[in-house]
Amino acid sequence: MLFAKRFLKTLIPVVLPVALVAAALQPTLAISAPISVKANASTIGSEQAASTSLHERLCDVNPNWVSVLGSETFDLDGESEVGEVQLLQKHFELVIERLDNAKVDDLNASQRKQRRANIQRLREYAVDGVFPQNIFVAGRRPVFIDPWGTHCAVGYLIATSGYPGLARRINQEHRLDELGAITTDGLREWQLASGLRIEELALIQPHYQYRMNSQNIKYPSEIEALILGDSSTVLEALEKGELKVESRCGGKTLLHIAAAVGDLKLVKRLVEMGADLNAVSTLGCDEDETGKGGKHSRFEVRLDGSTQVTKGDRYAGKGRVYQTVRGAFVADVLQDFYGGLAGKNALEFATAEPRPSKYGAPMYAYYGKRMPFGGVGNGSNPLEEVKTERTEVAKWLREQGLK
Repeated sequence: MLFAKRFLKTLIPVVLPVALVAAALQPTLAISAPISVKANASTIGSEQAASTSLHERLCDVNPNWVSVLGSETFDLDGESEVGEVQLLQKHFELVIERLDNAKVDDLNASQRKQRRANIQRLREYAVDGVFPQNIFVAGRRPVFIDPWGTHCAVGYLIATSGYPGLARRINQEHRLDELGAITTDGLREWQLASGLRIEELALIQPHYQYRMNSQNIKYPSEIEALILGDSSTVLEALEKGELKVESRCGGKTLLHIAAAVGDLKLVKRLVEMGADLNAVSTLGCDEDETGKGGKHSRFEVRLDGSTQVTKGDRYAGKGRVYQTVRGAFVADVLQDFYGGLAGKNALEFATAEPRPSKYGAPMYAYYGKRMPFGGVGNGSNPLEEVKTERTEVAKWLREQGLK
């Protein structure tokens, strides 16, 4: 039977939560609607191999299926070839079967009401087929809310049941975490009121397949190093005369880029060497040029030349500057994916905010501080560091008379 038809058989009214309850939910997940098991040994062959493959993929989508489904081969309607969206919909279909058939004698009237409403929300979410994109970590990983604002299933249940603020806080603190690792205040209270057990929510939460963004950007090696926080290459090139103080990259002077990076030492050195404090930026390229590469574009930002845009590899990463939080933040301030910025002075580059992408979020947001390269484990937060450094640069530039 088609997935959508199964989900649309029964519509349950959606009712928002009326209260949070304090009593803990003790019972474990009840599984009273098992998938039909292949009983005939003669069926071992291509059909069984196909269903086993899908079984394994479901366990990749959510590792909790390993213990729930066990190691036996299950008949999943012979669906051996399904895409990512269909795979996630199958996952939700099987979860909802268990939610519908689980014993709920221990729940009070309010919890049962909210449980029915949340199961219906999950049905609608699954049928809609719009799920978060993992552009953060290779392999599969939970993504609570992606950069385009798409919620995971649990985040969707929380937000649509009247607690969008809680969903946003969880995303800020635990975007890529499994449910068991989420400690955000308010989650436990919502769970108790929702009528859904922790084990059930953990089974609902999928892991999403990594999808690489296809736009790529390349800077000259000296500028790339500067954006990533190392000014030594630029300073050395300036001392040797290999780079001119008045050189521009993507229409921006070295002073503009140093200010955007937050490198006060380099800013002062450039001014000492004769950099024009009042110089303003020009565009690196116009709108016609930025559209040349199409959906998969490669941007080459050049010294003392216009930015060149060509067709790129659809599987290419965004470029080296987007491999760290710091680099991605600065690159978004420079806006070379959009042709650059015109008419801005160094102070404006030191205070500019990253431009939102067409999806409504800055690209640097894709690289949250919980990424391995984001400083987790040593207590540092590179995003806060670069913001602090930019503030110091802005203060010094104001003292020099810039407005």
